Amino acid sequence: MEYFAINLSKLKTIKKTSINIKNRPILITYTENGVFAIKDKCPHMGSPLSTGTLDKGIITCKHHGLPISVETGKVTNIDKANFLKLDEYSLDVKTYKTIIKNDEVYIEIWWR
Repeated sequence: MEYFAINLSKLKTIKKTSINIKNRPILITYTENGVFAIKDKCPHMGSPLSTGTLDKGIITCKHHGLPISVETGKVTNIDKANFLKLDEYSLDVKTYKTIIKNDEVYIEIWWR
């Protein structure tokens, strides 16, 4: 199912935002490679990734500096992940498909 998230023109200006869809926090970003959406929770301690810094497709958690690709949802620095004692199941965050229609960004979510 598709859910409206934000106008693309606004996202291009602000670069990142957090929304909630049925109590799921989702970080939506605009980068040079497109529009991406991932779960807005750091796999380390659950801090919102949306408060972090976005640079070249990498969101860095504000609280402990864990870098995560907004394209793949994967942690990009394994040494940092090891330092934070993340297990193998905590090396990525959920990604969501984004759909652009006219000037609107939609997130595709399938509920189980």
